[in-house]
Amino acid sequence: MVKSRKTRVTIAIPSSILSTEPTLEYKTLKVGVIGRYAAIFRVDTVAVYVDSPGAWKDAELIKKLLEYMVVAPYLRKRVYPKGLLELSYAGVLPPLQIPTHGVGGPKEGEIRQAYIVSRKGRRAVVDAGLEGEVEIDVGGLSCKRGDIIHVRIVSLDPLKLEVVREPDVYTGYSVELFRSFKSLVRRYKPSSLMIATSRKGKVVDIELLKEVGEKTREKNSVLVAFGAPDRGLFEIGEAEGVKIEEEFDYILNTVPMQGTRTVRTEEAIAATLSLLNLVLE
Repeated sequence: MVKSRKTRVTIAIPSSILSTEPTLEYKTLKVGVIGRYAAIFRVDTVAVYVDSPGAWKDAELIKKLLEYMVVAPYLRKRVYPKGLLELSYAGVLPPLQIPTHGVGGPKEGEIRQAYIVSRKGRRAVVDAGLEGEVEIDVGGLSCKRGDIIHVRIVSLDPLKLEVVREPDVYTGYSVELFRSFKSLVRRYKPSSLMIATSRKGKVVDIELLKEVGEKTREKNSVLVAFGAPDRGLFEIGEAEGVKIEEEFDYILNTVPMQGTRTVRTEEAIAATLSLLNLVLE
């Protein structure tokens, strides 16, 4: 069972990561890779910031696709109507296979997503991807028709489910949109350890990793920011009046001595989170 983290992890990515992709299919493929990395490393939030004029549409596309991936496959037809243009190539998105998606189930004790089909008072009818809809007691839980909640399989024969208010397993990420890099920094800086990734940063070693891990435990929240295909965080920050050296606690180079001219954002995400995964609780 994959537990949720004690430390909340947010990754910040620019909307222009899709600017290099010529078609919706290729854009969808790239977002799928990012969604997988986010789930593999138990990211809590993917914050998408608009870093260039006209990139808001791509930001919304990234959000739509990432949120689609988090919904359990057995619920997607209920949540998303047919014919949505943004989901034209959803079939190429890789499955996340997170604990609440019913992977390897069903089995007693398993926690999974459930869709509220209807509710009346304390009772609700839900679809949890099992044999038919199930009526459960939701008590005072704030939920309505169309919401997705988490339930535990108490028994398979007879089928019985119970609401889980705070799952202790990894349930996937949420997605936030920011109209600028500056607004993202203002939102997270007061409460999070701020980490910027850049080839101009300090090369990561064991001692530095340990130090970062200790600092994250003091705040229990960390933001890891990534640059764009054509501009790093220093260039993005300069354009918006954000001084990276002042606003971020650490500037890390997680891909030293790179063999390629550039490191793509999704590649930097994989490299950085694989290192931080060693020290984040």
